[in-house]
Amino acid sequence: MKLEFRTTRLEAQPIVGIRATVAMSEIGQAMGPLFGEVHGHIQQGGGKPAGMPLAIYHSPPGDTVELECAMPVDSAMAGAGRVRAGELPAGTAVTVTHVGPYDDLPQTWGALTEWMKSQGLEAGGAPWEVYVTDPGAEPDQSKWRTDIFFPVR
Repeated sequence: MKLEFRTTRLEAQPIVGIRATVAMSEIGQAMGPLFGEVHGHIQQGGGKPAGMPLAIYHSPPGDTVELECAMPVDSAMAGAGRVRAGELPAGTAVTVTHVGPYDDLPQTWGALTEWMKSQGLEAGGAPWEVYVTDPGAEPDQSKWRTDIFFPVR
């Protein structure tokens, strides 16, 4: 699949999430339970999800990465315990859709950052991935869709 990069204007979006430092080799195993805890918080708090789960990357990947497993909600709601309230920022972002296994995401990220450089765009905040396809509902990894958003200035 040919990657199509574009810039888009985003509105602010309330989220709730859990921030954690995770070994790169354990991201897949860590995300499921974190998303489950976030979803439970939304249900207990009477909120409603306003989209698919997402991961915000607060640090560049190395041996570990600081990420936030979050879900957008229809209106701002309070956090509790490890779950914190937050917001995806309004502004301009570069976006691309990755179709395929999560293991291939680093290549799409690399292509995205190269495209940003070629366009003279600078990072303007923490990037995130939206997991459009639920792996529990679609076992064929070649059909998994992940949308990447990278705020720019």
